[in-house]
This record gives sequence, C-alpha cells and structure tokens, in this order.
Amino acid sequence: MSAHLTKLKKLEKYQHWNIPYAWALQNVLKRLAQSFREMKTLGRGHPQFKSCKKHKGMTFRGEQVKFEYLLPKQKNERNHPTYRIRLNGRWYRFALHRPMEGRIVQVQVTRDALGDVYITLTEACTEVKPEPKTGKAEGFDFGIKDFLTGSDEHRYTSPMFYEHNADKLAKAQQAHSRKVRGSHNRERERKNVARMHKKTENQRTDHHWKLAIEVCEKFDVLFFEDLNLEGMKRLWGKQISDLAFGEFLQKLKHQVRKRLRCVLKIDRWSPTSQCCSVCDQKNETLTLAARHWQCPKCETHLDRDQNAAMNILKEGVASFGLGVVRPIVLFNRIVGTSVEATSPLLKSTNAFA
Repeated sequence: MSAHLTKLKKLEKYQHWNIPYAWALQNVLKRLAQSFREMKTLGRGHPQFKSCKKHKGMTFRGEQVKFEYLLPKQKNERNHPTYRIRLNGRWYRFALHRPMEGRIVQVQVTRDALGDVYITLTEACTEVKPEPKTGKAEGFDFGIKDFLTGSDEHRYTSPMFYEHNADKLAKAQQAHSRKVRGSHNRERERKNVARMHKKTENQRTDHHWKLAIEVCEKFDVLFFEDLNLEGMKRLWGKQISDLAFGEFLQKLKHQVRKRLRCVLKIDRWSPTSQCCSVCDQKNETLTLAARHWQCPKCETHLDRDQNAAMNILKEGVASFGLGVVRPIVLFNRIVGTSVEATSPLLKSTNAFA
C-alpha cells in the first residue's frame, strides 16, 4: 500500500495528498495495517471504518511542526500563554495550559463530530511525582449501585451520567430523525446529538480522574477483582457501559505510575462474595439479590459489597506475598469498632518501594 500511495499522489485527482508530510500518510497506513493484524488475531474479520463526520485524526513528528509564541493576549482569553502551531500549511492557535518540559516527539491532531480540533503533544520526558507513602492497602469491590466499595467501609458512588442525560438525548435523536436527509436542519440536529454524547463523556471522564487521584492519595496498594466486563454487559447492558469500569482502571494505572503506587488484580474465580470475611465459611445458597446475609457458622451480619471488598483485600495480600490480614481486625471493622484500617504488616513502606 505504501508503494501504491506514492503512485496515487502523482495523479491529478489526489494532488491534495501532497499537502501533508509523507510521514503522516505512512503513519496512517501503519495504523491501518495494525488494525487488520489485531482483527485477524482476534478472528473478527475486517476492522470497521468510522464515518468521516464522527472522527478524523492525523499524526505528525515533532520536527515537522513549528511553534510560535503570541505575546498579545486576545479578548476573553484564558490566563494561559497563547501559542500557535503550523500544520499542513495552516496556523492553529491554542492555549498551553501546561508548560512543555521535554522534547516534542509527536503531535496528534483530532477533530471530533462537532468539528472541534484537539492537539495532543507527546513529550520525551518521564512524568513522575513521588509522594509520601501512606503504608495502607485497600480492596475494592465494583458494583452498579455503588461504583466502588472499599474494605474500610467507604463507598464511592458513581452518577449515572448517561441515564441522567437519557431524556434530553432521546428528544435530540427524535428531532434529528424527523429532519430531511441532507438538509442543513438535519446537520444542525446531528451536532446537537453529538454535543449531548460529548457532554456525557466529559462528565464521566472528569469523575474518573478525580476518583483515581483520590484513591491514589489515600492508599499505596489497591486490589481489584479481574472482572469479565463483556459478560457483565450482556447481563446488565447500558448500566455497565455507563459506569465504564475498564476506562477507570486505565486512568487509575496512569496515576499509580506517576505517583509510584501499585494496582493489583486477583483471580476472577475467587468466591469473594460467598465467603465470610471472618471465618472463611462459604455460603453456597447466596443469590445475587441478597445484599445482606448472616454467616451460618459465626453468625456475623455481613454486607455483600463490603464483605467482598474485605475478601479481595485478604486474597490480594496473600496472593502477592504481602502477609496476612488478621480475621480479628476484619471482624472488629464489621461491627464498627474503631480499629486501624490496615493490617500491621502493611505499615512497612519498604514493601511498596
């Protein structure tokens, strides 16, 4: 395809392909080939191509772009310094909200469905912000009603952003479907629908980043369960997609790398919900509808999500060789006694260096 692209650029029909750098066009072919290889590995045929109205993007090398600093500040502009960048013979102005520390390696230009252009600069520097160790480990259980339930009895709720905006989105989609195809009114309503999706995505992304930073500042080691999210989507549908637990884990992993924390996953087949966190008695008759249950052996009243979070903590500490969490500590935490929230073993900061 690279050789064929060189021949096409000589034709009069494709003269506009000579405007961007040759490296940028070759990069598109490399990404396309990578998509075909991944789909072939997964056995899913050919990749699906997005509509040009939904997404457009191009990648440039750092030495192929030119930056200039604009001294005069424009009216109603942000408090960040204003720069402009030259791409494909055109100048784009933007506000640089974060100072550039290293060498610019790559520049990604993306245009979304609304026509807004975003410029992503990739620098050759390591963004590490080491923080003081807290000496604490925490297990988290993922749920629908409560996004995360910690083993320290703290619950992190998640606003269902898609569900809250569903009524407005439905009205916008109905207005879009009533317009004549190809008309300016239909294009206006299409942008209105895209604006609703963009708002929902931005709300969810902002919530994920804030929550990831919050848990990273509190704990050094975070344990999660390796869940089958695709199977959960088949059971609960849009609710799992609205929570976007997989995207949250990606943002969390970025934060733990930057703050020198640790995220570990336990086996998905561990019976974290059915086992009592006090005496390890397994309740075979426990159903999904039971949110509270009493252990038949030690007669401890257990909350389903909190009990699962405690078992995730115990399993994670034991699986990765961090020590043993004493059952008496977990029992006192269940009944509400004021006890240290972590195992005495986890107070050693050297284990997480």
